[in-house]
Parts: sequence; C-alpha cells; structure tokens
Amino acid sequence: MELFNGIYSWDGKKRGGRDPISWFPGNYHLYIYAIGKDDGKVTSFKQHLCLYSETGKGHSISAHPEKFARHVCEDYSIDLERTLWVEINPSLEKKYEVIVYSRKSKLKELFFYRIQKRPPNETELELIEAHLKHLAI
Repeated sequence: MELFNGIYSWDGKKRGGRDPISWFPGNYHLYIYAIGKDDGKVTSFKQHLCLYSETGKGHSISAHPEKFARHVCEDYSIDLERTLWVEINPSLEKKYEVIVYSRKSKLKELFFYRIQKRPPNETELELIEAHLKHLAI
C-alpha cells in the first residue's frame, strides 16, 4: 500500500519544538510503500520501503540523513529501524544506496543512530526497481 508519493519539503524553521531537517529550505522526491505485514503470527523485519532523491532545489540531506528520516517517520507513523531506506543518486556508480540505521546510544527517550551506507543486495535491488517506476520524479 502506497503511503506517500510526491515532494516532501521543509522551510528550515523550527516548529512546535521540533528542529527542522536543516536550517535551510529543501525538498526531496519521496515514495513510501508498506511492504511488510503483521498477520499476528509472522511479522516482517522491514515493513516499509522509502525511496528518496534530490529534486535539485534546496538543501541536500545526503551527508546527514537522520533528521530527514526522523521527520518522515514522525509524519507518516513509520518505524525508522524497520524501514528500508534507499537514496537514489544521479551517479551511475552508486545509483542506489541503502541507508542502515543502528542504535548507538540513548538520551532519555531519544535514540542516536550510527548510519551506514551500502549498495543494495539482490533482493533489495529487485524490490527497489519494482517500485522505482512509481516514484514521482
């Protein structure tokens, strides 16, 4: 089930005590799809697929994608760690990068994550390419 397909944007301003993704405005093409199901017996490890790419306008989040991911998770009620995050790059060398978030530490209720970027495995690549045609670019 498709949860979102369009342009996800921010204005760089703090709202309601929530820091912006970056202090400069920006926007990204974003596609969120529910890929896993919880039928009461079996729960999928990855429940959502999130494809995103730069629009060429505004600030890039490629170097530090954690705040972007946190905002998307909060706005669409998805779990950061149970989502397959994929950045689509214009470079042919690294066309797709899977972003893996691993818990590193915790401060009260806030988790901090170690971020690892890697190429997709075969199964992930098939899933990405099957859904890529739906990304509103």
